[in-house]
Amino acid sequence: MVSSADPSAGEEETINMLFHLSRRSQAMVDRLISCLDRMEQVDPDSDRMKDVFELDFLAIRMRRNDESLLVLAGGESARIRREPVALVDVLHGARSEVEDYRRIEFGVIDDGLIVVAPAVNDLVHLLAELFDNAAAFSPPDSTVLVEARRVADRAVLLIEDRGIGIGTERLRELNHRLAHPSPVTAAMCRQMGIEVVSRLAQRHEMRVELEPSGDRGIAASVVLPAHALVN
Repeated sequence: MVSSADPSAGEEETINMLFHLSRRSQAMVDRLISCLDRMEQVDPDSDRMKDVFELDFLAIRMRRNDESLLVLAGGESARIRREPVALVDVLHGARSEVEDYRRIEFGVIDDGLIVVAPAVNDLVHLLAELFDNAAAFSPPDSTVLVEARRVADRAVLLIEDRGIGIGTERLRELNHRLAHPSPVTAAMCRQMGIEVVSRLAQRHEMRVELEPSGDRGIAASVVLPAHALVN
């Protein structure tokens, strides 16, 4: 749910608007992605394929944007996973949705971590938002390091950038928003990444927290509870 309290009339109207806009756009984007997939299979020309791949990425990014609107509206993706997926493949899926994907580097990824089917798509979405943010707020020649470790019956993911950092008060505010999703407003759509992460984490009882990393930069930790993993 978007909020534990009943939404006001204005909030309910905004939620309905986001829901219908997302659903309508998703149908068109899914058709576009299917068309591009067919072009990738039949057109071997390397110059044209470069353009097709770029269009394919933009379409995937548009789909994530639509799904972000759906998350804010309290809805769930129409794409359904029926099988669990290895966490390393979830990480690769999230990285493939980031424009600067070459800057996302994987460090230690513990073996045997498998994500339950209902959490896979939402975790890909959540991680893609965090990867995007880490890349956007760090130097273009720097890398973003991603690691995943098993801790007892849970998994802890760490996403570490080498950006300009965040002030103490701002960091406290962001962590509060990550732990407590805000009421839906139209203005939220202008900077919805953190709200989307907050709602996706709440949906699966994950914990996301930001903290300073070394002399510069920020590390985002994502704790996956036992029920989000195949044990």
